[in-house]
Amino acid sequence: MKRANFFKRWKIALVVIITKLLTFHAAFASMGSTGGGGGSSSGGGSSSSSSIISSGNDKSGDSFKAFLFVLFFCGLYILSSVSKMVVRLYRRTRDITEVNGLSKWMLIPNMKIKDFKQGLKRAKIRLENDAVDNQLAQSLVETYAWAQFVYGQSIRRCFADSSNYLDQLKSQLGRFSLSTMHDEIIAKASNGIIDDVLVNHGKVVSAQKISPDLIIAKVQVSGIDSEVNVLSDFNSSFKRQQWTDYVVFGRKQGSAQWKIYNIVYGAHFHLNGEDFNHQQSLDISGYTEEHLEVSPELVKSAEDYKKRFNRRKNVKTVVRWIVFILGLLFVNHILG
Repeated sequence: MKRANFFKRWKIALVVIITKLLTFHAAFASMGSTGGGGGSSSGGGSSSSSSIISSGNDKSGDSFKAFLFVLFFCGLYILSSVSKMVVRLYRRTRDITEVNGLSKWMLIPNMKIKDFKQGLKRAKIRLENDAVDNQLAQSLVETYAWAQFVYGQSIRRCFADSSNYLDQLKSQLGRFSLSTMHDEIIAKASNGIIDDVLVNHGKVVSAQKISPDLIIAKVQVSGIDSEVNVLSDFNSSFKRQQWTDYVVFGRKQGSAQWKIYNIVYGAHFHLNGEDFNHQQSLDISGYTEEHLEVSPELVKSAEDYKKRFNRRKNVKTVVRWIVFILGLLFVNHILG
């Protein structure tokens, strides 16, 4: 993790080092131009002084070129960061625009239960037992069940390096939620973790219609939810048969299809010593940790994907270091 965090900051390191070099060369140039001023008071001294001034101007010009080069890299760094923020803002804005009643706070990913309840309280939203009829409740549960199943299958498709592993999730999740799940799928797949979810039965415990196109529901389901790290000898695998989540359901205005725009996980569990959710569970059924078997083919797929993932990451790292070194050489060439 420390090495990964270091490589993530390579651009910042580039800016800092080059800025230091510029400061040093600028100071050196300044010292050179002032130090030679007292050479001679004769006519020849005037020529020497002109030469020193000319040299100083050249140094200043080179420093300015190097400064522009640094600004260029700073601009690339800022553009990269801003573009990511703009894309996330666009997705969130489109969700809010398309779903009547959807608010920004409802889309916060990986929200804790206490924060979600505080959001409900601030928005004066109270979940009630009979807020939706049985038919609508069943439709919401089916949407939730299918999205969970497809999520698990997407991780397996990611193992297989399939380019369309998100295709089915696109029809189940809102834009912002899809981007969050995409990051989670990559994180789990790169660590050899599978998460298989099969819902057999479910019900809406309580809910509230925020608008005709937005419903917040507390959903309780039973089935099998198993999470296994296939690259760690299956130690401390996680499994549960019943769980409860808060789910934000929405649909585009005029559409009949419900999608999931956020899930607030109502379970406290951990895997391989890492705590995934520091909060109390919404359900008293709990979970068990046991040795869960997976097929040898899946283990092989996970190993192959991890190799491909690390290879791609290493290639990106090498490219960044090459750019970093070339940048230093270029600035050094300009400054002489």
